[in-house]
Amino acid sequence: MDFFDGFKWAVPTAFADAVSLCRFEEGDILYDTKMAYGESWGESRNAIEYSVQVRHPARSSGGVADAGKGLFDSNWRSEIYIDLYKNLKKTNTHPVQSTQGRLYTALWRGDAKILDQVAEEPALPLSAQDATKSLEQAKEVVKGLCAGEPAFMMARDLSNPVSRDKYNKLTTHLKSNLPMSPLILTPKHAGLADFKCIAPTVDIAIFQTINIGAEELHDLVKKAVYVKAKSSKKDMFRISAHGVII
Repeated sequence: MDFFDGFKWAVPTAFADAVSLCRFEEGDILYDTKMAYGESWGESRNAIEYSVQVRHPARSSGGVADAGKGLFDSNWRSEIYIDLYKNLKKTNTHPVQSTQGRLYTALWRGDAKILDQVAEEPALPLSAQDATKSLEQAKEVVKGLCAGEPAFMMARDLSNPVSRDKYNKLTTHLKSNLPMSPLILTPKHAGLADFKCIAPTVDIAIFQTINIGAEELHDLVKKAVYVKAKSSKKDMFRISAHGVII
């Protein structure tokens, strides 16, 4: 089973939609350790300290292909009811009222106290779009990795299907000029100053190239990620909206 490495709790990638929308729903159960998903429940249960089960909101239908940051932000403050368990024993007699953002942050930071609405309201995490605006800060790190060859760097959100699709398209279009798989760094290791505030699902992908110039790399990136609107009379492509060429 795969997990989002940026969370302190064990959040399986099967929860990608819930994480991308910041909307956990009735029946969702999350544990503070990956060992909870071991083959033997008898052994795994002893490793679990905290776990939560969502009681409300009810389950909904629909995907996240068109879910933007605005929806994430509005869900962040929306109401949620959960049962909190310590050592698999329920700590509450009635469902605990909290917010989606508090649950997200508790999973991210590994602190169940954040669920209590008496605790300070957690700040929204910085998105992949926010991280993209800071990629210039990673230039020196990337230059040290690329041996003088041009590279394209992007912020990728593993929970977001649009972001994952962009990454896959770039990998396909640049394939013949990539000597190896894209290098993946955490925001911290990439040198981004606000790495502690960047969403735990965001990482930095570096496409190291060979036998290609910066101008040709620019054109290949454009071909991979940009579709000109039929109603548009001029080219609106901006490389900075997608990443940075080093």
